[in-house]
Amino acid sequence: MKQVIYSIVTIIVFAQPAMACDLCGCAASSQYMGLLPQQYKHFIGLQYQYASFTADQPSVFDKDEIEHADEYINTYQVWGRYSISNKVQLFAFIPYHQNRGTDMETPIKVDGIGDITVLANVTLLKQDDCAKKMKYTLLAGGGIKAPTGANKGITKLDEEGLPNVQAGTGAWDFITNANYTISRGKSGLNLDAAYTFTTTTKESYKYGNHLNSSLLYFYQLQHKKLTLLPQGGLKYEYALSDYDNYGRKWLNSNSGGSLVFAAAGVQAFYNHIGARLLYSIPFAQHYAGGNVTTHSRLETSIYFLF
Repeated sequence: MKQVIYSIVTIIVFAQPAMACDLCGCAASSQYMGLLPQQYKHFIGLQYQYASFTADQPSVFDKDEIEHADEYINTYQVWGRYSISNKVQLFAFIPYHQNRGTDMETPIKVDGIGDITVLANVTLLKQDDCAKKMKYTLLAGGGIKAPTGANKGITKLDEEGLPNVQAGTGAWDFITNANYTISRGKSGLNLDAAYTFTTTTKESYKYGNHLNSSLLYFYQLQHKKLTLLPQGGLKYEYALSDYDNYGRKWLNSNSGGSLVFAAAGVQAFYNHIGARLLYSIPFAQHYAGGNVTTHSRLETSIYFLF
């Protein structure tokens, strides 16, 4: 079963080998969904994401004083896919955030449901003939992120930095994404890209549009019903600056920039169960004028395919 999409995220190959040819990956909004199996039309699962940041910047009141902040973001997410047809797939994401940290020794604690995202992907190109050595799949689509998470507007704490400690952004976002997978034999490459177009909040705050992308190499290891997919590569993120007031074009200097991560992990499939672990380390970054530092990230998930 040396096929593209199969190598990509093979599931129960051994129960139905021919179906292993039909797999792909996809990224959505600000998250990476990884390599997803296609021989099963639907799935539902749980995902956990961890990220942390530190910020050091001159005080608003005293330029000789440096203000320090730490932030730790834990996201628990229910997500799933429903295939309307062989070419159209719907995805939904319902996150719950637990944000912790300190800002100049002031505790930060935010818990709550975040913004719900719904996406639709269409298969534009596909070569999944198991007799062929080279396989490929191209998917593209888009969707919306609804402002379902709590957002209290620009607080005094937010005015001194970024209003990102809240559960929701307080605005609608529009997302476009694409995924291309190509493989030969047991190895292959997956390229993911998603661009988010943001809108303003009722207070005229606007988060910057942002790009999330990844390029991962994967290799398939098969042992009876167990499929392992070790993977590694790069993740790149770029965000435009936020606007404190979009109508007046007041840029927030503590926002915007780029990040490059080295990522490594593994996916596993056994019958109808899938799991994933991905660890990312930033090795090049410039965000918020260099005042904000992003640390390592962890992504884990488990899902049931049917």
